[in-house]
Amino acid sequence: EQYIELGFKLGFGGMLTYERSSKLRKLAADLPLESIVLETDAPDMTVFQHQYQRNSPVYLPYCLQALAGLRNETPDVIAAQTTENAISVFKLDKDRQ
Repeated sequence: EQYIELGFKLGFGGMLTYERSSKLRKLAADLPLESIVLETDAPDMTVFQHQYQRNSPVYLPYCLQALAGLRNETPDVIAAQTTENAISVFKLDKDRQ
């Protein structure tokens, strides 16, 4: 909670796709969406669907789907907000997308 109050964002990646990651999945479901970014941890910690393979940013949609399911939201809603969050964190120029 203190990190969130300070404006930090928490990143969630491939481990979110594993049902056995129950504490992580609960945290992702309960945090304010404005406090979440999606990431891949590539080349480590790949998604469940590609276990034992080298991780890649192309697997990010699996993380998006997992987060959307946990939060009972559409992937579009999750993608829009987590993109805004990443733009904010990295101070990216929105107009260059």
